[in-house]
Amino acid sequence: MPKLPLYLALYLPSFLFPFAPTAAAQTAVVHIDSAEAVLLEKKLLLAKEYPDLVARIAAVARSFQGTPYGTLGADSEERFVLSTRVLDCWTFVEVSLAIALAAREERATLPTVAHCVRRLRYWGGTVDGYASRVHYLSGWLCQAQEMGYVRDITRELGGKPLRKEINYMSRHVEQYPPLRDPETLRRIRQVEARLSRRPYHYIPQQDIERVEPLLREGDIIAITSARPGLDFAHLGFAVVHHGRIHLLHASSLKNRVVISAQPLGDYVRSQKGQTGIAVARPLQQPQDATEGR
Repeated sequence: MPKLPLYLALYLPSFLFPFAPTAAAQTAVVHIDSAEAVLLEKKLLLAKEYPDLVARIAAVARSFQGTPYGTLGADSEERFVLSTRVLDCWTFVEVSLAIALAAREERATLPTVAHCVRRLRYWGGTVDGYASRVHYLSGWLCQAQEMGYVRDITRELGGKPLRKEINYMSRHVEQYPPLRDPETLRRIRQVEARLSRRPYHYIPQQDIERVEPLLREGDIIAITSARPGLDFAHLGFAVVHHGRIHLLHASSLKNRVVISAQPLGDYVRSQKGQTGIAVARPLQQPQDATEGR
């Protein structure tokens, strides 16, 4: 029997949006097939076994070890896809956090998880074309913090200021087919200008061991990029492994979700084009993740 897609219609509130949503941005359909739905239910039940948010995040994230690497892609028409059978570094963190947030609700279901993912993935939780997806990690972290899900603690850890002009996508249109549409490109440039005005902090790669004792399991580790116009190169969770902090991440090189063989500092320095880290700590008492559902 073929696997039938499960469609969940969701109402979309508008906030934190860097441009005016179009008239089409009223409802979104999340695409989940039946096998995906079964797997998501299992992850949600696993999360509910743990008493606090950070423990849920760590349990769900660790349960994804071995999951194949795969990306959302860049279709001409934006589709809200919820996948746990293939993950990239970003969707791995996003889905793990969303499942942990959804599990706070006693009667959480698949629509609850989908709602949390949508709020994290799209500006203001509004699915309104390719440009409505948060494509720059600095924007994702900023929105997650403004929603009350995480707190950027990089500065508190002694991070150094970092200002960078964010424009990688608009300067490399050939890598992003949807940007061939002038209106989509205009909207992406609006986002880039907004993010370029926001200063943020990072911990240089040579200083990571200094802050390692202050990191906790479940902290979100965003790895800064040396590439012009790009804010971050990679993303994962801090986990304790053999008494040290390692990175639990979806690796394109290993082609699956893995724990880094090296401690975090050594790992970052071994990766070409990675300059340091920023750290976002999930909040034990975030604002209601299911608000507006």
